[in-house]
Amino acid sequence: MKRRRRLRKLVPDAELIRRRAAGEPLRELASDYDVAHTTLLRYFERSEVAKQIKQAERQLRAEQRAAADLRSAEQRLEREVRRKAREQAAREREDARRSRAAVHEITSRRRPARSAYEAWLDERDAAMPLTRADLHSQLDDIAARVVAAGGGMQAVLDDTDLRTLENVVRSIDPAILKQALDNDVLKQAQPPPV
Repeated sequence: MKRRRRLRKLVPDAELIRRRAAGEPLRELASDYDVAHTTLLRYFERSEVAKQIKQAERQLRAEQRAAADLRSAEQRLEREVRRKAREQAAREREDARRSRAAVHEITSRRRPARSAYEAWLDERDAAMPLTRADLHSQLDDIAARVVAAGGGMQAVLDDTDLRTLENVVRSIDPAILKQALDNDVLKQAQPPPV
């Protein structure tokens, strides 16, 4: 003959209301709170508890909307970073092409420059413009070290103390941030450790 375990008296808490508002089944809740599901059913039928559940449902929906908005903003920032990185790389390739063309044009001349001014213009045309990597700030250097160590966007945010992703996107070289995003993608693709 099996002995039934004695059920304890229901001690409701805010987590119970929140879990019920999230749609968790009565039997699971009853098992976790060590009461009969009918006890929970009677408890949830009370008008004040029903109001609390409705309020918790509204709060959960608001939190879900906020989380969706945050994901949307993060995706927008990611697209912006990748676009800026592409544009920067294309601009630097074009600058290098122009510089090579100017050097080729200068070296293919038969005569040397006629004046110091013409020589200065030739030097100016042949000079490579500074790239974004040449103009790195301390924040860029910090971010580059973090990314080289395998860190993602959150690690860059933490180590640079820029507080928001928008500040990071505004202040850090897009090429570095693209690598940070790629590191995040790689971490998500890896199976969790067992």
